[in-house]
Amino acid sequence: MSHRRCLAAFVAVVALIPVASAQAGTFPGEVIDGPSADILSVGGVDVAAKDGTGGVTYLRNEGGVPHVFVSRVVDGTWQRPERIDGAFGSAASEPVIAAGTDGLLVVAWITDTTLYTSVKPSSAGVWTAPQAVGGPARFPAIDMGYNDNAYLAWSSAGDIAAARLGRGRTQFAAVNGPLDLDPAHSAGTQANLRPSVAVSAEGLALFTWGELFGDGRTHVVARRVFGLDPSPVPQDLNLDALEGRPGGDADGPVATIQSDSSFGWVAFRQAFTDAGAVRLRGVARQMRGSIFQAPSTIDGQTWPGQDVGLPALKLSGGGNGFAAIPLADGTLIGDSVAPSGLHEQEAFNPNTIRLDSAPVAQPSPPTAAYTEDKTGLVAWPSSDNQLRMRRINGTEFQPEAMISNPDLGPVDFSAGVAAAGDRYLDAAVVAIQGTGDARRLVAAMLVKEPGGFSPRSSSQWYSTLPARLTWREPTHTWGTLTYTVEIDGRPVGTTTKTSYPTAGLVLDAGTHLYRIIATDQRGQTSATPTRFLRVDDDPPNVSITVAGSRTHGGTTTVVARVIDTRSGSAIPTISFGDGTSVQARTARHVYGRKGLYTITVRAADRAGNTTVARRTLRVR
Repeated sequence: MSHRRCLAAFVAVVALIPVASAQAGTFPGEVIDGPSADILSVGGVDVAAKDGTGGVTYLRNEGGVPHVFVSRVVDGTWQRPERIDGAFGSAASEPVIAAGTDGLLVVAWITDTTLYTSVKPSSAGVWTAPQAVGGPARFPAIDMGYNDNAYLAWSSAGDIAAARLGRGRTQFAAVNGPLDLDPAHSAGTQANLRPSVAVSAEGLALFTWGELFGDGRTHVVARRVFGLDPSPVPQDLNLDALEGRPGGDADGPVATIQSDSSFGWVAFRQAFTDAGAVRLRGVARQMRGSIFQAPSTIDGQTWPGQDVGLPALKLSGGGNGFAAIPLADGTLIGDSVAPSGLHEQEAFNPNTIRLDSAPVAQPSPPTAAYTEDKTGLVAWPSSDNQLRMRRINGTEFQPEAMISNPDLGPVDFSAGVAAAGDRYLDAAVVAIQGTGDARRLVAAMLVKEPGGFSPRSSSQWYSTLPARLTWREPTHTWGTLTYTVEIDGRPVGTTTKTSYPTAGLVLDAGTHLYRIIATDQRGQTSATPTRFLRVDDDPPNVSITVAGSRTHGGTTTVVARVIDTRSGSAIPTISFGDGTSVQARTARHVYGRKGLYTITVRAADRAGNTTVARRTLRVR
């Protein structure tokens, strides 16, 4: 028999699947600002690993003067741009940005040769007034660690200076002394010698830069900083020789570090003389403790080879990562590294891979991001002036894909390209597209689909209905999810909350199928497995039969017949009316006295519906 009843459902609980197995959609050409000829150049983009908040900083003319703007990304959506250097009328240059938890943003830039910073402490906070950190300044670099400690480096009158922003602070403090190996040397004075900094989860920093030594050659130098104190021994990373070829100038250093600050890498390029010809090769060296290990080549070449451009290098907190480096003919080479044993020398994979399908006439440095779930991306200019990309999962590069929208015009690679992502590779690759009045600041958004989740699997029957169907939120950083409750293949309602009221929904008693579908703001979905939903609101039918003796001292047989055609019944309880009872379907009993007794049978089905039946028995 069918009854119209309100929807009964289980309480759904999310079961997370491994993040690396989830898919991420690519959404090119999301416009952050424009169209306008006043959009000048990209400074940088950063996304917090923990929660996906972040922002992009860029230069835009205001009143004909370049100024610093920031657009924040909140729930995967770009917010209205804000001018950060409003206290100044002079032109700004070289903005950089770092992102931390809960909307924390730090922006640094140069106005009138002075390096300034401004901090937004949280999504709800306001930007601090600009703080003068140092000067004269050029080529700033910034990074923020997993636990919201930030370091800033810059070139100042031929020295490398640095400052630290402690967790929860809004003012930078100067790192003690210049970082140079020798303050008498000229350090970081050109773009290809500019400093790079990477911050560990512990809040320690690895710095690297190019420095002109007394031998007349440029050298790559690396140094760690603990709090405000540089390590006592900066290290010269130049190679005296590579495979028997004498080493020369080195430049283009980039640093990355693991969560454990004892481990990191620096990649750079260095000149070597081979049979009288000078060749630029791509090199990476691992830091283990305070010592840099033997080099790995990252350009996939044998001698004589061809010159290389500036490398990109990214590493996860656990030690997985990759390098990418362009060759002179416009092709792009990728190489990966994975952590080895504690006492083993680590090296990049000797089997490099070509990343691009067609070389470009003017190769430029690739743009890269890498995340804590061992996934990353590398993007580069294509021959048609668009952006192309390959993802990397672990150490495996995925197929090439276009990530810019050709309808928006050519990408202006001279204006900068930047990439960053959270720990799940929700990522943004930011560039400027179009010409003249059609220039736009745009982002290719890589957004992981909602993570897997599952209702509690059970074959239990229900009779009383819970007020709400509830679940935890699937793993998802960017954007509000919409949940659809589906019963027997039919959507019955949607919500943006992690519960859904069942009032007003009707369902026939019996066995049904249900699932919940999560949809993100870009239309990507994830669904729970389909599960049974069993509803039984009919109590069992019970009859009582008495047989045998009806005199005291004799044996009386009581038979309880229980029928439940839907969920089935449990063994009933038979009460004989004389203070004794037994759990059975058939029971024998001896009454010790004459009298009138009420036999009671209490029966329940598997849904919890209960029937009580009674029969009077006279015992003589």
